[in-house]
Amino acid sequence: MKNEFPGADDNKLNAMEALIEQAAYERLYLQKLNEQAIETGLVQIHPENASLQRALPVSNAIAKHSATLTNIMDKLFKHLAVEMDDEDDGLDDYE
Repeated sequence: MKNEFPGADDNKLNAMEALIEQAAYERLYLQKLNEQAIETGLVQIHPENASLQRALPVSNAIAKHSATLTNIMDKLFKHLAVEMDDEDDGLDDYE
């Protein structure tokens, strides 16, 4: 996960280590949940009345952990993103 923030200050990386670890956990857990959802589906449909449906617990878990991961990543990008110099964006040769 630290590879996603090249050039970030080491002190900030150390301070955010717990969030980075939690993001890695959420990412792995979501992969497992998605694998389970592929096997079971996200919704159970009544065999005699297709209009009767209910979300399976895996569906709610995916939504919860996706939101958690998004929140964590937003915080990490906010604090660890390295600002690039707009003057040296590598496109000078194309102007």
